[in-house]
Amino acid sequence: MRRNTLLSVLIVSSVMLAAGCAKPSESRSGETAGAGSCEQKDTEHPAGQSFSDTLPAGAKGPVMIAVPCGQFSMGSTERPDEQPVHPVSIARGFAIGKYEVTFEQYDAFAEATGREKPDDNGWGRGARPVINVSWDDASAFAQWLSAQTGKHYRLPSEAEWEYAARAGSVTKFTWGDELGVSKETSATWAGVLTGKGSTQPVGSFAANAFGLHDVHGNAMEWVQDCFEPDYTGAPSDGTSREQCASKQRVLRGGSWFDYAFAMRSASRASEQPSTPYETYGFRLARDLGR
Repeated sequence: MRRNTLLSVLIVSSVMLAAGCAKPSESRSGETAGAGSCEQKDTEHPAGQSFSDTLPAGAKGPVMIAVPCGQFSMGSTERPDEQPVHPVSIARGFAIGKYEVTFEQYDAFAEATGREKPDDNGWGRGARPVINVSWDDASAFAQWLSAQTGKHYRLPSEAEWEYAARAGSVTKFTWGDELGVSKETSATWAGVLTGKGSTQPVGSFAANAFGLHDVHGNAMEWVQDCFEPDYTGAPSDGTSREQCASKQRVLRGGSWFDYAFAMRSASRASEQPSTPYETYGFRLARDLGR
């Protein structure tokens, strides 16, 4: 399917989120194939809309984007841990962070809860993506934000993350098969190409078709799932995998430190949930309709 056809499908998916629509068509690996019948209807935040919830003190939470429900083929044939390629139906509309969570946002949480602030490696805080955080830290932030806003914030499932990062694409990256400077982004992605060897402020690079920035590189992003060495038995409904022999959790998207192969939409990494590192950050998801 050509890219312009894919974009047409995405537009239809967005318009029909609140109402649901016909059974999705078959798709190739990574392809969004239209919206199925959504379990949740959210007229306040239709697909494609960005919004921020307000905290009690008046501060705004992370900017979120409502993602259209749909179907795609998850994984790739490039690595054993990305196989088997399997169909996933995102039947419930959800929102995901337009950007990775920033130091400014995480520092407010740390101050409010008496937690130690993570190191910024001397690169600066503010609008840079928070790093040196563990899965446990990211989960605690989501729980705190949920309590502050009365909305259900969480880490995205691995399937939700890949669906949102691909944004209808079937290629290695959301804009194509080459990392560098692309027609879609008109920007150079990742420190490995810029030679800066550090994170960059969120939103430094152009958004994908769903409006998400920095899904390839910058900070590697924790997701909810525990890690299994392949997708055998993985959920097909977009939910997270919670029962695994491994105690490790999954990270996605690669980082400022990684080479192109680790930044692909299908690429996976894993780590112990209590381990922070200078490449580890996160992006939040939020349930819609509640």
